[in-house]
Amino acid sequence: MKNYRALIIDDEHKIRKVLQIKLEQYCKDIQVLDTAGDITEGFEKIKNSKPNLIFLDISMPGGTGFDLLDKFDSIDFEVIFVTGFNDYVLDAIKVSAVDYLLKPVVTEDLITAVAKAKERIEDREKIEKYTILKHNLDHLGDQETKLAIPGANAYDFIKIANIVRCEGWQKYTKIYLLDGSCIVSSYNIGTFKGMLENYAFFSTHKSHLINTKLIIRYLKEGTVVMTDDSSVPVSRRKRDEFADQVLKGFLRN
Repeated sequence: MKNYRALIIDDEHKIRKVLQIKLEQYCKDIQVLDTAGDITEGFEKIKNSKPNLIFLDISMPGGTGFDLLDKFDSIDFEVIFVTGFNDYVLDAIKVSAVDYLLKPVVTEDLITAVAKAKERIEDREKIEKYTILKHNLDHLGDQETKLAIPGANAYDFIKIANIVRCEGWQKYTKIYLLDGSCIVSSYNIGTFKGMLENYAFFSTHKSHLINTKLIIRYLKEGTVVMTDDSSVPVSRRKRDEFADQVLKGFLRN
């Protein structure tokens, strides 16, 4: 069995200990090389021990986990962020195809995140996820954020402002862009709803998700016309919510 080399960087001793115990019990191929309590110590231990997986707290005395990543010219290890906060920062992490765990760490979530990290470690094609994450942290909550869209063999990083709408298609999702192109993703429509709900997107129907900033017309029988001239249905059960959340917003602006 192949072993993966890991570091745990968190200012809370209890969290470091719990993570180490859980990894020993449930992820036996993860070898915890060491732990660190701040970004200065963490930076030195990463340089010296060459891990391929880091469990990294976001908020620590003396600097954030993002400050630690900024110290590296290039990042050749996988990162699983560990945080006690559920806010716009997590939105930036999610849309950048980077994993995170909420404190207190749930064992099942840890096992899932580790499994995905191992797949990425084995995938020698390097994805500029952390460059994208840095960009997204500078654009928290706005449509300049870039969304990582997984395809069959690679990720496409697309500015959210360029996405007109998403449409569920079997187990996949079609993403329609301003330039008229369409990307097919291996994520289902529900995943995109979760990632885009804080970026001015609205789910008009179980199979449709639209960028409300790109609406040009609403027909009262329940159809939205988008800037690409596509017509998207608004289901009956969604019409009151659409009127309250989207149409009133247009009137206020």
